[in-house]
Amino acid sequence: MITFRDLAGVPVHYDRYPKESGFGYGTRGKPLPFKGEGAFIEALDRAMTEVLAAVPASFGAAEVITSAGAYVSKPGYHGLGRAFDLDGIFFAGKEFVTLNFPSDMQFYIGVEAVLRKHFGTILNYDYDLAHRDHFHIDNGSSVGWNKVSKSRVCFLQNALNQCFGAGIQVDGAYGPETEKALKLTLEDLGIGTIGVPANWLTFLDRTAAAAFKLA
Repeated sequence: MITFRDLAGVPVHYDRYPKESGFGYGTRGKPLPFKGEGAFIEALDRAMTEVLAAVPASFGAAEVITSAGAYVSKPGYHGLGRAFDLDGIFFAGKEFVTLNFPSDMQFYIGVEAVLRKHFGTILNYDYDLAHRDHFHIDNGSSVGWNKVSKSRVCFLQNALNQCFGAGIQVDGAYGPETEKALKLTLEDLGIGTIGVPANWLTFLDRTAAAAFKLA
């Protein structure tokens, strides 16, 4: 395990203190040393560096990243030091808080698209109620498209709707409606099937660019 206090050169703060403390969820929290497995934290640092590079410069510099935690002594990837809960990113001119997904969809999708280039497992707002207030990120699965992965399908459906005007239901199930919308979008973008890893990464890049342009 290694200790880290920043990602991509930006301080990471813990924001799950009691609300009355003034450092609870939705605030900039307070500095706290976090721990994680070395290779995972290095990958997370690269991912956050790419996220911050993709965000429009008009929002200003990133000042604080907020988190519910990384290594925790419990079963699962948090217990292995290979998971991180991203609550928000605070810029000089914008506050991104994951629970605000319904009112900040494009920015949320842009962040998620870039993160998915680096990690296979990202549990998002539509995955279940427990993950509405953070991105759970771990390296327990490989990067790539998987139509039986609920979180990936939710991401795809949201991306198709918010970035490419599909207007389909977001239910986490890959059915004929989603398949048709995806096919039309890929044709418009000039991208082949996203089952091919390189095409999936290209789709993520195009999604992030579209999302941040709309945000």
